Amino acid sequence: MQEEFYETDRYEVAESVREKHRSAAESVLDHEEYGHLIGGEWVDSESGETGSAIDPTTGETLATVQVGTAADVDRAVAAAQEALDGTWGQLSPRQRAENLAEIADRLDDQQSDIAKLDSLEAGKPNKHSLFVDSEVLIEQFRYFAALARSADQGRVIPTNDEKRGFTRREPYGVVGAISAWNFPAMFVAWKLGPALAGGNAVVFKPSSKATLSSLTIGRICDRVLPPGTVNVVTGPGSEVGAAISSHEGVGKVTLTGSKAAGAAAIKSAADTITPVSAELGGKSPNIVFPDADIEKAVEGTMVGIFFNSGQQCTAGSRLFLHEDIREEFLNRLLSRVEELQVGDPLSPMTDIGPMIDHDHRRDVLGYIDGAVDDEATVLAGADTDESFPGGAGSDTTGAPFVPPTVLTDIDDDDAISCEEVFGPVLSVFEWNDREEVIRRANNTKFGLASAVWTEDLGTAHEVAAEIEAGTVWVNTYNDLLDPGPHGGYKQSGIGRELAEEALDDYTQTKQVKINLGDVPTL
Repeated sequence: MQEEFYETDRYEVAESVREKHRSAAESVLDHEEYGHLIGGEWVDSESGETGSAIDPTTGETLATVQVGTAADVDRAVAAAQEALDGTWGQLSPRQRAENLAEIADRLDDQQSDIAKLDSLEAGKPNKHSLFVDSEVLIEQFRYFAALARSADQGRVIPTNDEKRGFTRREPYGVVGAISAWNFPAMFVAWKLGPALAGGNAVVFKPSSKATLSSLTIGRICDRVLPPGTVNVVTGPGSEVGAAISSHEGVGKVTLTGSKAAGAAAIKSAADTITPVSAELGGKSPNIVFPDADIEKAVEGTMVGIFFNSGQQCTAGSRLFLHEDIREEFLNRLLSRVEELQVGDPLSPMTDIGPMIDHDHRRDVLGYIDGAVDDEATVLAGADTDESFPGGAGSDTTGAPFVPPTVLTDIDDDDAISCEEVFGPVLSVFEWNDREEVIRRANNTKFGLASAVWTEDLGTAHEVAAEIEAGTVWVNTYNDLLDPGPHGGYKQSGIGRELAEEALDDYTQTKQVKINLGDVPTL
């Protein structure tokens, strides 16, 4: 599926790197050719078309995967409905909880392999995929295993003595889940955890750019759950994603992706009035006050923009520094940027891996070039030299790397200030008036995340209330390991994930009113 995104003739990767990646792939891949997972079986696409899962570091094919069609979605929805009509739909909340806990145990056993798959196919630094992504993956299944025991519980409705009222939480039925490529394994749990806890069956579509860990996790789930409870259909969003979001047999759609992908899903679901929850893009402000602990704020800024090579919706891509600390902060920040290790994602020392593909690298570099054309000052990165990974003479020549980049002298209305770059690119702004910086922080169509750095608790509370974002971190960044509701304001999405509030998005409420007295008369 990915051949169009790669320029394999450009790759001049050292044979030692190629062998390392081939050996890693052989150790974690179950198959050379993967089917769709439908009804508990690996099946070929109805069209017979296949594509390739590509390693962005080497440009080599990892495995063959299916290019799905609407007909494959039909089969998957039918299998999911059969599971609901059969064993899965009859399980009690306690039994669902036990199933989810067993999945978490099995994921724990294969944590290292799943993390390695994402490093191979998505170019994720292995220390990120192993110690963050896969930890959240397992934690989410454990968390929703606990919540599953009470997922059906409603509340009592106050009534008079002759009536009794209460609510029930019931599953939507078949949930269609559409995911993104930047956190392939982790997003499976974000969708499956609450969907399964609520008693739904799932048709899951991973990104065409990163499918292998989703298929592996799907198989682990399938070995625990009744066949058809979890189905995985691979293929392009324009075909498979559209078929899921418009399918009359799908009761609920959930998506993680770009604003464009979210809008397309909502439009597709409109004809059937299918509810859609979506976690979309971000352009998150990171505000540093003059009383902040600068060392901690620098480290938080590094995590905020360079984690996962900047390919994260929550990226703190707009850094607002108070004028009193700007020089000291930037000196420390640039020293840390120089220490970042860029290169092979399988190396335990690597901080920045390749972009997902060459098309995305071009997009990221295009934003940098545009900012430079608008007279931005480059404080770090931007140009690749011969010693840089992906540059001439390196072990990974031709791979889609982007150096960690820091820019300043940027206007608030520049493209790089307003649009989601989705790469290791930090834009730095200066401020001196609190009301002004809050206005500038909120001057974006997005509202997914934000951060405030201050030692003043009152300032922290006040600014947190004023920022228009679904998450406000105070003296921390990208803190998602502990369950808390995650989602966006404005064009960053609809609904919440990662916490108890997610069950509201995967269950529907029914009111039951019982009359114990006389029937009312006209």
